[in-house]
Amino acid sequence: MRTPSKSLLIDKYIDDRIGQQFKPMDIANTLNCTVQTVYLYIRNNPSRFTSVSRGIFKINAAEKQLFLNSDGTI
Repeated sequence: MRTPSKSLLIDKYIDDRIGQQFKPMDIANTLNCTVQTVYLYIRNNPSRFTSVSRGIFKINAAEKQLFLNSDGTI
């Protein structure tokens, strides 16, 4: 069975932590990927992050995030 790509793992990780601040090294250590992979993800998805200070980012909600009701409808 193929493992999920790192970008999918990062996506799922940050979706659970909207509004929190992080260092790319923290995500890299948690998900067992390289810091370069995390920075590449940040660069490819700039709307998901706000730079707080050097090396610290805040996670923003996805622009087109859909929320499901308890009955499974949007």
